[in-house]
Amino acid sequence: MVSCAQSRARPRGLATAPREGGRMTTMQICHAPRPGGPEALRFLAVPRPEPGPGQVLIRVGAVGVNRLDAMQRAGNYPLPPGVNPVLGVEVGGEVVATGPEVHGIAVGMRVAALLEGGGYAEFACADHRHVAPVPRDWDDIRAAAVIETFCTAHETLFELSRLAPGERVLIHAGGSAVGSTAIRMAQAVGAEIATTTGREDKADRLRAMGVPHVLNYRQGDFAAALREIWPDGLDVIEDFVGPANLARHIDLLRWRGRIALVGLLSQGMAEFDVAKVLTRMIQLRGFTLRPHSATEKAAVVARFRRRWLPELAAGRIAPDIHAVLPFGDAVQAHRILEAADNFGKIILRM
Repeated sequence: MVSCAQSRARPRGLATAPREGGRMTTMQICHAPRPGGPEALRFLAVPRPEPGPGQVLIRVGAVGVNRLDAMQRAGNYPLPPGVNPVLGVEVGGEVVATGPEVHGIAVGMRVAALLEGGGYAEFACADHRHVAPVPRDWDDIRAAAVIETFCTAHETLFELSRLAPGERVLIHAGGSAVGSTAIRMAQAVGAEIATTTGREDKADRLRAMGVPHVLNYRQGDFAAALREIWPDGLDVIEDFVGPANLARHIDLLRWRGRIALVGLLSQGMAEFDVAKVLTRMIQLRGFTLRPHSATEKAAVVARFRRRWLPELAAGRIAPDIHAVLPFGDAVQAHRILEAADNFGKIILRM
């Protein structure tokens, strides 16, 4: 076997695979050796990794497909130094080995895990602090559907934006995995919610979820509609769009309003009225989970385990899963994601 650290140092995993008991100890990965569209994805047999200090080895049963995977595949997501270049940052599976200095996670546990990378694989290493044991009645699909999405939604809505009961929140991309999760979280704390989508089929599903204000941005000006709903403004905006909407967002916020920038569905620069930011004491915060240090990410996972894992285990909140596809259909999964045909999470199962 090769260690996880060795796997990171040898990005393509092309070293001769060692033998264990006379058998090749290899695994299948899905990666993008060259940037491109979904068809750039390739499958490859590589040596199976071995956990280092503080790490656990997970037999992956399912992996969550995220927009950053598609961005990385296309060459639009620079990786932090030393990160495993294989796609995939969240998995569900079973711990099959542990390295030294691992506490609280044991062989045989079924877990959800955040990864630096390497999730599109039959086995993956994770920092034990970034792993959450899941209820026994969960399958790997559910485990893979929650941790990245719930961590991102919690950190942006509550740690950065401090959304409180009764406050007004606009959540863009309501049919996306993070967007739909953020809506369910905002409902759980009693916020007043508006959301946007560009498709009527998704709008119907969002209304069925109980969202009172669903705005189709292809059929009208969402900002004008929001001014009619809340003439004196709103408190929090969960923004997946970026520069195209920033000036309008600042106009919509009231005193001490907060914007969490979570994505960049639009590109380029933004111009906005700085005086409004100053006089209303508006806060603008950016967030992406992957570049967090290991210690910071451990704190993020700890908050997820404390606040939302009990809610998930009790069935009081649940992820929206759009499709579960075989691992070999990774290209199709990326096509669905890039066409925005999904409502909620796309999962690849082993």
